[in-house]
Amino acid sequence: MKTDLFRLEIEKGIATIWIDSQKDKMNIVSPSLIGDFENVFEEVANNKDVIGAVLISGKKDFIAGADIKSFKGNKVGDFQPFSRKGHELLQKIEDSKKPIVSAIHGTCYGLGVELSLACNARVCTNDSKTKLALPEVKLGLLPGGGGTQRLPRLVGLQASLDMMLTGKNIFPFKAKKIGLVDEVVHHSKLHKAAKKIVLDIADNNFKRKKLKKSLVTKLLDGTSIGRSIVFSQAKKTVLKLTKGNYPAPLEIIECAKIGLQKGMKAGYEAEVIKFEELILSDVSFALRNLFFITTDKKKNPYKVELKNTEKIGVIGAGFMGEGITEVSINSGMDVILKDLDDKIIHQARKNIWKNLSRKVKRRQMSKVLAKTTAQRAIGQLDYKGFDKVDVVVEAIVENMSVKKKLIKELEGICNEDFIFASNTSSLPLTEMSEDAKKPENVVGMHYFSPVTKMPLLEIIKTSKTSNQAIATCYEIGKRQGKTCIVVNDAPGFYVNRILCPYLLEALILIEEGVRIEQIDRALKNMGMPVGPVALIDEVGIDVGVHVMSGNMTDLIKDRDGIKLNHSMPKMLEAGLEGRKSKKGFYHYVSKKGKVKKGKVNEGVYQYFDSPNVKKISDKEITERCILILLNEAVWALEEGIIENVTDGDIGGVFGIGFLPWSGGPFSYMNQMGLSNILDRMKHYQNLYGNKFQPRPMLVEMAEKNEKFELFT
Repeated sequence: MKTDLFRLEIEKGIATIWIDSQKDKMNIVSPSLIGDFENVFEEVANNKDVIGAVLISGKKDFIAGADIKSFKGNKVGDFQPFSRKGHELLQKIEDSKKPIVSAIHGTCYGLGVELSLACNARVCTNDSKTKLALPEVKLGLLPGGGGTQRLPRLVGLQASLDMMLTGKNIFPFKAKKIGLVDEVVHHSKLHKAAKKIVLDIADNNFKRKKLKKSLVTKLLDGTSIGRSIVFSQAKKTVLKLTKGNYPAPLEIIECAKIGLQKGMKAGYEAEVIKFEELILSDVSFALRNLFFITTDKKKNPYKVELKNTEKIGVIGAGFMGEGITEVSINSGMDVILKDLDDKIIHQARKNIWKNLSRKVKRRQMSKVLAKTTAQRAIGQLDYKGFDKVDVVVEAIVENMSVKKKLIKELEGICNEDFIFASNTSSLPLTEMSEDAKKPENVVGMHYFSPVTKMPLLEIIKTSKTSNQAIATCYEIGKRQGKTCIVVNDAPGFYVNRILCPYLLEALILIEEGVRIEQIDRALKNMGMPVGPVALIDEVGIDVGVHVMSGNMTDLIKDRDGIKLNHSMPKMLEAGLEGRKSKKGFYHYVSKKGKVKKGKVNEGVYQYFDSPNVKKISDKEITERCILILLNEAVWALEEGIIENVTDGDIGGVFGIGFLPWSGGPFSYMNQMGLSNILDRMKHYQNLYGNKFQPRPMLVEMAEKNEKFELFT
């Protein structure tokens, strides 16, 4: 039997169901797949010569999850039939009189995991590419295929909630440790191992390894009182982390709770109802839109011939250069890392190896692969080999003359058509390229700190930058696992441009007498990952002063009501640099090798003209900071700094963590309603001047009752 989605092979009484979508590169669950699978399953169930079945992928990955776009509907009741059909099918698999074993290699996400949970047993490969996850929470959804019911019963309540509430990847050996899979084998033995388990189950010879659990875990997972404690603590943790802005984690907890208290039938029904509520919510729409955008961004939009990206040069082995090198070698690229100081190179290589070793310890990669990866980076003091690379990324001091001098140096060493990519966060690329022999090959690659964790890469182009240079840098970023946006050269580019007035408004609030802790708390409660004042400490007060005294000055110098704050230079003179000096707006303490934020440094108020404490509402704090950022985003769109609102949303969320639940600045304005945004801006314009004057584009769209056109 063969369909567009499955192949059925029967050998010696064992059926092998090959999942192999002919239309897609990866197997994804859709209504058509569920329909086809039901037919294949019935064929296996009704064949008297078949004693059991193996479920395995004919592709490099098992199942990448559900095809979210295939879930059509916009009202209550639209999604329930599909959910119930899925539950019905998976229950048939679980109740099958013939053993079914899933054989997992590569990515196994969402409904792929839920399908495997319904099987009698699971075996996976020991490959570093094999990973299991229930990432639905990241899309504002819950595992809707019985995951909230079967997973707690298989791995225990605590382990299941950890998996469902974080959406994190579970790698093979961890999967076996928690009981998610029964065996871990080499890829070449996967099919054979699965067939053996089928035979063992059929012969009543299969024994699932008993999990080692501490007494505390047994009490918490195995008693009603213990489970109540777990649910209560999980809810408290979720609310602390999400501030109530994300409904999905709370609904996951509730579904698991209902299932364990009232039975799986009640749990299934809760999944059906709550999944639909979530998928119709604004939060899920925003998060799914972000997902679709980032997926689309994995395709290089520039259809031109690329320069060689297999090997690049990186100049500057400091914190940023080290990070750029690490993400490059992790993606399979070779890197020549140059610096003037051998000690800095040595430290960079040491830090990279430390991070690779951590992956080995977690069994995310083999020691052999870690060593091979580390060897991809060559550290040196000279330019040996730079004539063989097509792309050089600089991460040196933020000084225009030094960077222009470097371009001249490299022009005498590299091939005549090499690409010079600057990691500058603030210096104008147009000026940087003005003396270059080939200004079309000068481009910005603005990484965000820390490079290994921050997902965004801002590619900056000038009026002369060639599409080949942009496309090549885009390809490098894509290989490094970054989500890339291309923006035009302008003060602050896009991300720092919208960030600057946001931070300045927070400083103005301090100047008015508002307490630092209230400002940060208000913005965090709204959904920002860190408060604006704490963010300045994170970035570094020295960096903030440098940026504000650079070309950002030109951006805001004529802005009515927006002023450069003079408190930070005073703080810097006093030796306050933020987290890096363990003292800034906050005090910082070292605990177990990590620097943690402590209490507000009350001494900083002396650098502000704020004699009296001013009490204002959290609403005013959040509105003033957020509205001025939104207005700047619209301004950047008006001026063509960003080409579309999609890039604006991506830059906002991935660059500064702008309210991820909203989907980004433009998505947020759509949710709130442009007319409401306009009214609030006018309100604050009357109170605080023209810095809140809404941009003409916003006024026009609000008056026409329009919305920003988002990616769909």
